[in-house]
Amino acid sequence: MTLYERGKQVGGQVLLAQLLPGRTEFGGIITNLTHEAKRLGAKIVTHTDVTADFVKAQKPDAVILATGATPRMPEILGAEDAHVVNAWQVLRGEANVGGSVVVADWRCDWIGLGIAEKLARDGRRVRLCVNGYMAGQNIQAYVRDHWLGILHGLGVQIIPMARLAGVDSNTVYLEHVSTDAPFEVSEVETLVTSLGHDSDHTLEDALTGSGIELHLVGDCASPRTAEEAVLEGLQAGLKV
Repeated sequence: MTLYERGKQVGGQVLLAQLLPGRTEFGGIITNLTHEAKRLGAKIVTHTDVTADFVKAQKPDAVILATGATPRMPEILGAEDAHVVNAWQVLRGEANVGGSVVVADWRCDWIGLGIAEKLARDGRRVRLCVNGYMAGQNIQAYVRDHWLGILHGLGVQIIPMARLAGVDSNTVYLEHVSTDAPFEVSEVETLVTSLGHDSDHTLEDALTGSGIELHLVGDCASPRTAEEAVLEGLQAGLKV
């Protein structure tokens, strides 16, 4: 069994999650699983961009694809005239975020909450606009409620039932989820999107029809959480 990793370190989105406030310990899953994989004889090779030709050259009995996902970025009306970045870019330090920020959170999970806290602690004015009836509605209540208290203390304004409709150079345009009634948030320098993820099917598509046994695990099968990814990896390992 050989694990090929495109980057310099295995871990995928966990490497990003551990950068959020209060989430450092989440990175422990990388340490634990890497240790177990090596203990059981798996070879881990980093800095390797796996292509269909590369796979075919190895002549494997089976391939487990864990190519993950990328930030979902739908067309946003007016985005060409605004400063729009995604949550991954913020965490990687790739975005020059302005002093007044709107975080558009479609998933209502830890990403929107974490990005809002990080930016507020960095001194930004933050307004967190979520599609659901409350921020963090899809995570455990005791985690969510504690987090909401933190955001309140940091001055983060939370706007529920708010669907992103458009943006311009200083305004984010929204619609109420239930009524489609339009409203807006003004004096915005940067829009940060947390609109879910799209599975990366590039390698799957290239290998389909090759006759090689394929198994998909984690976000490349369907974007979800680390729990599903670990379980599906275990199940795929047992199959091969």
